[in-house]
Amino acid sequence: MQRYVLEPVLFAIFGELLYPNEPLEYLIPYSTVMELYELLETDQIVTDPLQNTLVKQHVRGLIEFFEQPLVKKKMDKILRVPWTKSSPILFSENVTFTVVFSIDNAEFGETFDPIETELILLARREQVPIISDQLEFEQRVVTSKVQVTVVDVADFGFLLDDAPEVAMTEEEHDLSDTTPLRLAEEPVQTYEAEEGAAVQEATQEKAKENSMLPYVMGGLVLLLAGSLLTLLWR
Repeated sequence: MQRYVLEPVLFAIFGELLYPNEPLEYLIPYSTVMELYELLETDQIVTDPLQNTLVKQHVRGLIEFFEQPLVKKKMDKILRVPWTKSSPILFSENVTFTVVFSIDNAEFGETFDPIETELILLARREQVPIISDQLEFEQRVVTSKVQVTVVDVADFGFLLDDAPEVAMTEEEHDLSDTTPLRLAEEPVQTYEAEEGAAVQEATQEKAKENSMLPYVMGGLVLLLAGSLLTLLWR
C-alpha cells in the first residue's frame, strides 16, 4: 500500500485523490483537519467562482465525514500524546485515512509556516512523500535541502501503477446537467464508405441473380419440351 502525507483540503480541490485504482493510505496532520473549519469561512479558496463554490461544498462534506461519531472518537484519542496516530479510518474501498497529532517545533524557523512544518516533520518521521499543489512550497523544500520528497498533485496519477490516463475532476463529477459524450447513433458516410457500400450492394445483387439462374434455365427447358410435344401430337 502506498502512503502519502497531505492536507485534506486537497481532497476538496482534487477529487481524483479519493478515487485511486489501488489501496492508498493518507497521513493527515490533525491541525489540517481543524483548518477545514477556517477554510469554510474563507470567501475565496480558489480563484474560479464556480470551482470555489464546488470546493466549499466538498469542504463541508469532509467536515461532516470527520464529525461522524466513530471517526471523531478515533481522532479524540490521539490528542493526549504528540505524534500519536489514529487507528485506520476507512473512507472507501481503496482509501484509508490516518490522522496524526503532529506538533510544530519551529525547526525551520520562518522558512515554513506551522502547517508546512508539520507536513514536513510527519513525512520525515514516516518516510513517505508529501502531496502538494503549492509550487512555491515545493521550491522552498528543494532550496532548503529538507530531506523529504514532495510530489506535485498534477503528477499523482503517474505514481500509481494502474492510474487512469484521464482523471475526472470534481467539477466533472458534480455538474449533473452536463450532457455526457456518446458514440454517434448513425455512422458518418464518407465517400469511401459510400463507394464501398455501392460495391457491396452490386455484389449482393449479382449473387442474387446467380442464385436465380437455375430456376430460369429450368423454366426455359420446360417451355421447350412443351413446344416439342405439341408439334409431335400434330
